[in-house]
Amino acid sequence: MKLTDLEKYNPITIQCHDNPDADALGSGYGLYCYFKSKGKDVRLIYSGANEIHKSNLKLMVENLNLPVEYVKPEKTVQKIKGLLITVDCQYGAGNVTRFEADAVAIIDHHQQEIEDIPLTLIQSNLGSCCTLVWKLLTDEGFVINDLHFLGTALYYGLYMDTKQFSELFNPLDMDLREAVPYEKSLITKFINANISLQELEVAGLALLRYSYNDDYDFAVIRSKPCDPNILGIISDFVLQVDLFNSCVVFSQMNDGFKFSVRSCIKEVNASELAEYLAEGMGSGGGHYEKAGGFISMKLYEEKHPTLHA
Repeated sequence: MKLTDLEKYNPITIQCHDNPDADALGSGYGLYCYFKSKGKDVRLIYSGANEIHKSNLKLMVENLNLPVEYVKPEKTVQKIKGLLITVDCQYGAGNVTRFEADAVAIIDHHQQEIEDIPLTLIQSNLGSCCTLVWKLLTDEGFVINDLHFLGTALYYGLYMDTKQFSELFNPLDMDLREAVPYEKSLITKFINANISLQELEVAGLALLRYSYNDDYDFAVIRSKPCDPNILGIISDFVLQVDLFNSCVVFSQMNDGFKFSVRSCIKEVNASELAEYLAEGMGSGGGHYEKAGGFISMKLYEEKHPTLHA
């Protein structure tokens, strides 16, 4: 699938996953800029229970003037006119609010979860969805001069989704890092605002209350309610402990449990583990080494009425 394959549609709505991270915002903005240049009526949206409130992401939206809109999920499903593109996620998956649409496309870099959408482009070998979108843009000859901070958005999305470039293995990811123009002072500003003081306290308390299984070298940690992106930060830190080969960090939300999974051994596929944990109660998935998911409180209590979370 190429971007020119989607140009026949108008209007076009680009949807990031719920609780969008830097990669979802950056890749979504890349598609927005492309279709805007083609004269399309285009929107960049996200939904879910919460609006963006993580410090670095708020700075990213404000400083890069990202035209992203929060669409509050309604009890009745909204109908999207024209084409709906889910970016950094897959239409129908558990981490993105489902809206009915005239037509649907998927652009993502996670393990494939959804099989029945014809307009699908998934490259799970890439470190970020920003890389995939950048490749699509360059294939169409779209020039990124960063007049609208697009290069900065793509660069920061890759930076965050590859753990500060420490998981940079694919040559295309490396090409993006070297090729796009970006505003270094803004990247520094975002990096130095990754967590708030309150989130630091949440992470610190969670780390103190770890549960360790020495038979299988895994850790389970319960966190206070927080931005789901913080769960990933905690789990990334936990996996640096020499005794832990895998971990699950979770927090209770209003209607269920959000969780993050990490693994550093080949015997444990984080994406498969996330799917297993949420089976029949929610959804989970991601990459081989890092994944996440959501478990419905109602379905959990029905399946495990006597088992504490």
